[in-house]
Amino acid sequence: MAGQPGAGTLWVLGGAALGVCLAGVAGQLVEPSTAPPKPKPPPLTKETVVFWDMRLWHVVGIFSLFVLSIIITLCCVFNCRVPRTRKEIEARYLQRKAAKMYTDKLETVPPLNELTEVPGEDKKKKKKKKKDSVDTVAIKVEEDEKNEAKKKKGEK
Repeated sequence: MAGQPGAGTLWVLGGAALGVCLAGVAGQLVEPSTAPPKPKPPPLTKETVVFWDMRLWHVVGIFSLFVLSIIITLCCVFNCRVPRTRKEIEARYLQRKAAKMYTDKLETVPPLNELTEVPGEDKKKKKKKKKDSVDTVAIKVEEDEKNEAKKKKGEK
């Protein structure tokens, strides 16, 4: 080492660089303090008071109800559709078709008073009622009104 020229200066420069690095590292070290350690906060439980004398579970419940009401409102307003399988779609179609056929047949059923027999009613009257159409009934009503008017004039 002594035989090489400039070797001493390298040692000096290397030692200086090492000193600078060690000084930087020493500055980063934390010195222990004599103050007592800070107390840890109490653990978070469902009975922890959050604010306004409400417990944590109160706040979570109110928040979840709020979110649920927003979701329900949005689903009602925008008519959200739940994805369905092909079988469910076909089954629903068949249900609608059967309901439509049922209502169509129900419209063709005559009124109940025409289907049932009233005790003590004359069969001839029943046959007459079936033969009467809407026009003949209207004519009969007019004739009855005229007859009543004539009777009232005759009484006076």
